[in-house]
Amino acid sequence: MDWTLIRAVVISLALGGIVGLERQSHRDDESPFGSVGMRTFALASLLGTSAVLAETVMNGLVYVVGIGYFALLVAFFWHERRATEHEVGITTQVSAMVVFVIGVLVPSNPLFAASLAVIVAAVLASKRYTSSFVRLLTPAEIISTMKFLLVTVVLLPLLPNEPVDPWGIYNPREIWLLVVLISGISFMAYFAIRFMGTRRGLTLTGVLGGMASSTAVTLAMARQVRKQPDSRTVTLAAAFAIMLATAFMFFRVTVAVAVINVSLIATLWVPFVAMAIPGSLIAGGMWIVLHRHMTRKEEQESSDGDDELEELADEDPELDIRNPFELVPALKFAALLMLIIGGANLLQELYGGGAIYVAAVFGGLAETNAISLAVARMENLGEISASVATQSIVIAILANSIVKAVMASIVGNRKLGGYVTAGLFPIFAVGLGVSFFL
Repeated sequence: MDWTLIRAVVISLALGGIVGLERQSHRDDESPFGSVGMRTFALASLLGTSAVLAETVMNGLVYVVGIGYFALLVAFFWHERRATEHEVGITTQVSAMVVFVIGVLVPSNPLFAASLAVIVAAVLASKRYTSSFVRLLTPAEIISTMKFLLVTVVLLPLLPNEPVDPWGIYNPREIWLLVVLISGISFMAYFAIRFMGTRRGLTLTGVLGGMASSTAVTLAMARQVRKQPDSRTVTLAAAFAIMLATAFMFFRVTVAVAVINVSLIATLWVPFVAMAIPGSLIAGGMWIVLHRHMTRKEEQESSDGDDELEELADEDPELDIRNPFELVPALKFAALLMLIIGGANLLQELYGGGAIYVAAVFGGLAETNAISLAVARMENLGEISASVATQSIVIAILANSIVKAVMASIVGNRKLGGYVTAGLFPIFAVGLGVSFFL
């Protein structure tokens, strides 16, 4: 017995069955005839495998069988469409065609075929989530995203991949890639918030907001506190969300820096971990305090429950985060990035290496992403050392923390400002201390 052939047949049947199992679970929704399921897909995969194995007998058999199989699927779809009054999709037919290809790949590359089968099954199983996601999008968001992607795909290959300025610091393709990188990270967080909603909880708001913009979380929570300045529950909840967003900001900056200069992570992770630990502990402590406060309040007012926190949730605080794949925000970020890159290089040229710290302070007051990418790029080009780059990024984050504390005090109230300042102080002290011991 040829165990190679037996293995190919078994794998082919199993992979086709995996996809067919998912299709059969939706048979009532998509196939009025109820005839396309696990057995059909397993046989379709086996058909592709058998055609490849039989090529030794008849050359080109796989092409003949493939054309006939495609014609069969077209005929089945046409018959199904004429036999039913409602709209008929072609997801099952396309899946069956992919399964035939999977069967063809099994004898020569079973690992790739298995991976492809799992991916197909996962895509098919995600129908409920993708449908909900598409319904959530507005036409303006779809159009603006398509415009951004179109401009990027068309424009990026045409941009020069070398400095075009007299000082040799502006590489158009590199700068636009950095814009796409940050926009992509913010895009995922933006649509996660749009898909799940901030009403799902303060934890979700803090985590996703930190991946998009921790400053936006601070502003949104401060506005909520201003609406209910006498509510200790709302103030504690707002402080918790701000601290959690700050803790997850380190992850966002790490991902962005790693894409353009992964070697810098070797020194950057030390102060980041050192700052993220107290940030996470403080956020956890605020959650415990908030939980205890709510428990005492429920005991005192069992009939009213937690009206204040429910009111905060019902208002669904709007995070001031626009679709990052709109052209205007992307162009603004590109302009800010170019300004910071030019300013940092100019200061370094005029006043030496120490001037980069001044640029980090002013850059952090405006936006942490731009200065972090600019500094990581300078280190990658050999213009500054890894320790100076790490210290500059940390200084930018600390400067941005000051902005958050001031914003919480002015937009919110003094009590929220006090909570946020007290929470950010250990992060500030640890980051400043650790980074300058590198």
